[in-house]
Amino acid sequence: MVWQAARAVDIPVVGCGGISTAQDVTEFLVAGATAVQVGTATFARPFVMTEILRELPAAAAELGVTRLSDLVGSSSF
Repeated sequence: MVWQAARAVDIPVVGCGGISTAQDVTEFLVAGATAVQVGTATFARPFVMTEILRELPAAAAELGVTRLSDLVGSSSF
């Protein structure tokens, strides 16, 4: 849905729903989200945001970028 929304509008899209890992964040960014929301995951894992922030640099490096903004909309679908 993020991919479809990002292509349909000329405003920033916030991805939400099911985000609980750094990989989830990068997938939403690649699909076109300019920001993400982590919600329900914090109920079970109150420090999930700390984990995600700690893991994001390595996740970005695996994808060959140094800035997360470089991932936004980079999907080739």
